[in-house]
Amino acid sequence: MAVKQAVDESPASADRSGDQASEGPSDTRQSVWIRSAALTGIFFLLTMYTMYFAASLVMPIVLAFLLSLVLTPVVNAMVWLRIPRAVAALAVMLAVGATIAAGVYAVGAPAAEWIEKAPTELRKLESKLAWVKAPVEKLNQTQKQVDQLTGSDNDDARRSRPSFSLMDVILNRTPDVIFGIAIMLILLFFILVSGDAFLNKLVRISPSLTDKKRVVQITRDIQRHVSIYLGTITLINVVVGVVTAVAMQLLGVPNPVLWGVMAGVLNYIPYLGVGITIVVVAFVSLLTFETIGQVLMPPATILLINIIEGQFLTPIIAGRRLALSPVAIFLSLVVLGWIWGIIGVLIAVPVLATIRLVSEHVEALAPLATLLGRE
Repeated sequence: MAVKQAVDESPASADRSGDQASEGPSDTRQSVWIRSAALTGIFFLLTMYTMYFAASLVMPIVLAFLLSLVLTPVVNAMVWLRIPRAVAALAVMLAVGATIAAGVYAVGAPAAEWIEKAPTELRKLESKLAWVKAPVEKLNQTQKQVDQLTGSDNDDARRSRPSFSLMDVILNRTPDVIFGIAIMLILLFFILVSGDAFLNKLVRISPSLTDKKRVVQITRDIQRHVSIYLGTITLINVVVGVVTAVAMQLLGVPNPVLWGVMAGVLNYIPYLGVGITIVVVAFVSLLTFETIGQVLMPPATILLINIIEGQFLTPIIAGRRLALSPVAIFLSLVVLGWIWGIIGVLIAVPVLATIRLVSEHVEALAPLATLLGRE
């Protein structure tokens, strides 16, 4: 009787065990995916938090790493010429520091002059834009009348607001900038001196031969692609800056070197850099010239230079080596700009390219490489 009951119950129990066996792996995979997504989100938020609050430490490290990708081939070439690596690295580091100092010296005086005379120039600009000011004043009067009717006059609150001084901000931030540049240059020197020593250590600690090969391949791909990108884009931006400075000189715009340097530096920022340059040059042109034709000529020249660079020069020289998604580029500009300010915007594309190159060689990150790619 017990045997018969066991036989009768065995199909049902087998069905239940089969159902559990069929549902178990699926439920397990789903729970693992949920936990993985949650951990990834937490890791991303922690990374953003660290990058934001430790910007003064993390940003120089990232800049030193990116510069080392560009300058390592130069150091290797000097070593090939029988120059000791330490001497070559020191020479390259001093050249970078001298370039930064020369750039600050070249644009520091004109920039300080424009900052100093900004209130006067803005009043001049206000008189030239009287046709725009009239509707705005009418809108302000309407707002005041609404505030008086509703009893929400905020004049006292406006007067109690703290004043903003750009020079105070610059002076307060100068020690942090100098400290960051010093950290970047010192770390850059040690990275250039070490050469492949760090890569050799990564290869030694990798557990298997496949992992060792993957580490070498990832490192070489990042060095090759990112260094070529940064080198070519830097060369293009130098050309853009020089052409812009010469054009501004010929058009009679004051401080042409300042606007040339600004155009070259902001050209590292996709989509947004040229827009900022055009707006700034348009305001300077409006303050400098009287006729409409003279006012429009400098910003139109900037736009023409950018069209030639963006449609012909960059595609021919740089090609589609990185092939990054425009959406990913824009989001990286927004995120790194919010975290690190103007420096974050300038290095957003190289950082994004590095992330994509690493993702292409790591199977778990393959979907991320697909999302960051253009196609």
